Parts: sequence; structure tokens; C-alpha cells
Amino acid sequence: MTDQTIDLKQIIAAEISEKGPMPFSRYMELCLYHPRLGYYQRQEPTTGPAGDFYTAPHVHGLFGRTLAAWIQRMANDTGLDKVAVLELGPGNGQLARDILDHWGKDQPTLSMILVEEAGPRRRDLEARFTNDPVRVVEPAELDSLDPFEGVVLANEFFDALPLRVFARSEDIVREVFVDHDKDGFKEVLLPAETGGRITEALETLPEGCRTEASDLWQPWLLRIARVLDRGQLLILDYGEPAENLIVPWRPAGSLRCYRRHQVDTDPYDSPGEKDITAHVNFSLLRDWGEDSGFKFLSFSSQSSFLIKGGILEMLAQTMDKLPEREATGLWLTVKNLIHEEGMGEVFKVMVLNKGV
Repeated sequence: MTDQTIDLKQIIAAEISEKGPMPFSRYMELCLYHPRLGYYQRQEPTTGPAGDFYTAPHVHGLFGRTLAAWIQRMANDTGLDKVAVLELGPGNGQLARDILDHWGKDQPTLSMILVEEAGPRRRDLEARFTNDPVRVVEPAELDSLDPFEGVVLANEFFDALPLRVFARSEDIVREVFVDHDKDGFKEVLLPAETGGRITEALETLPEGCRTEASDLWQPWLLRIARVLDRGQLLILDYGEPAENLIVPWRPAGSLRCYRRHQVDTDPYDSPGEKDITAHVNFSLLRDWGEDSGFKFLSFSSQSSFLIKGGILEMLAQTMDKLPEREATGLWLTVKNLIHEEGMGEVFKVMVLNKGV
């Protein structure tokens, strides 16, 4: 056990002692975003081989190249001569780097805005993109941006927002709170305060089952809608529509933790040292998006989206230039993005339209 774990445990336990059991969403917020000890404040990498998990941009640059081509088509179809791409939660900036590197010179003028919560990551991003048309901002600055035309990218963003956990027991929907005693953290079920779309989503929660949702999804969609004057919001995340997510065969919900490329279901072990996440409820995102002024355009698997976007043609062109062994290795790598045993079917893509 590291000093960081002890410190964060003590901070969480002290808040519980002062205020009583905290909603799981508050516990997750402290674990991931505590300004000094949160998981996303770490200096060491969280993604890639040296981190705890892979995201699609770190699998291969063809992911970013395919998205660059998709953005270009959207801009040309819409008649934009200038395109702003705002990315939420850009991590180390790999996706932004790939989009910039594959942006054609004959395409509309491109600028990028990277919205990053963690101070250490903002500093790293500013250093990485010093010579590029990239602006790095913290979330608090989003509301002061001038409205723009272009695309908002949310790649594995919504799953990382603090989640509330709900459970139906004795035909009553309750919420998971976190308490603390001499043996450590423990869960308690307390009456759930709900309303609006979340209440509607929980109506189908089966007896004895859990599910997750975030109160922050709606405010973020509203903020995006205010700053995106005309263009599209592209949400890429692992999740399902409600009818595939809130079901009897998912009794424990979808909450997962990632550390050193291992998956577990215990968020109370080593707080601040591993990622906490859950499947996104795309039905809620669609409903809240439409409430915020977006129009639903499409929903598909990541595999279908990338293949339709031309990734196989790009892959073939690249493989043709390589020796056979390297070409085979490239195929096996990119396969993770589109195959059902990799990210292809677990990850979904939703496109929401604004003013187009």
C-alpha cells in the first residue's frame, strides 16, 4: 500500500465521518479527480502499454486517420471553410495528433481545442502542441469560448464522469452510498433521489439488479450545445441502449476498474490508483442530447462506423507498402479496433447533429 492510497483513503473516510455516507458518485469523483491524489492527476501514463488500459487512438493511428477523413467529409458536405475540432478528455493528445497529421492541405482550415481537467496533463498537452493550431483549456473555460462550427469529439469521455449506482430491492429503487468503519469502506443502500430522464430509465430496472448513470451527462451535453453553433457531436464509448443494458442478465450492472491491464469489480481497493468506469447508457445520452438541442443522426458499433469510414481501404493501402510479416502484424493490431472480440462491437458510436 502506497502513501498515496493511505492519504486518499483518509480524506474519503474523513468526509464520511463529517457528513455521513456519500453517494458513490462522490466517492468516484474523489478517486478519479481529487486535485492532488486523483487517478487522473497522476504523472505516469494511464493508457497504452505502460498504463492501465488501451483506448482506440493508442491501438493504431488508423483510428485517428479514419476520424480525420470523417470530419473532412462532414465539413465539405456542410460547406465549412474553417473547422474547429473540440476534444473532451484528450488524454495525452494522441487522437488530436493523428487528426492533425492526416489533415489534407486542400481541406478546410483546421483548429483544435483540447478540454482537459488535470493540470499535469494540460501542461503536457501544451508542450506537445506548441507548434500546432491547438488550444488547451480546462473545463471551466469551456463556457467562455466563442461558439464555433465543426465537431466535438467525446472518445471515452462520458464513461469517466462520476456515476450514480442504483439498485432495485424489494421493488424499491435505492442508491448505493459509501460508508466507512474499522474494516474499511462498505456500501449501504439509501433512498434514491431521482427525477426526469433517470427516473424513466430506472422504471425498467429488474428486481435484484443494478445500473449506473451520471447526473453530469446532461449538463455536459448542454454545455456542448451552447458552444457548438453548427456541426456534429461524435460520442465513442463502450455501452448500450437501455434495452440492452438494464436487463436481468446484468444483475451487478457494468461497473469495472482497470489497473495494469487487469479488470476487477472492486472500486474500494486502492482508491486513486486505478480507473473506475461503467457502460454508457446511450438511450439517456440520446434523450438528453435531444433535450439540449441536438438531433439524433446515427448509432452503430465502432466496427461499423470505422469500416463505413474507410479504415479497411486505408489499412490495405498501408499493408501493400510493407513486408509480409509487418503487414500481418499491422492487420492483427488494427483488427482490435473492428473485431467483435476486440473493441469493434463493445464500443458504440453515436452522432448528434446541431444546426446542420
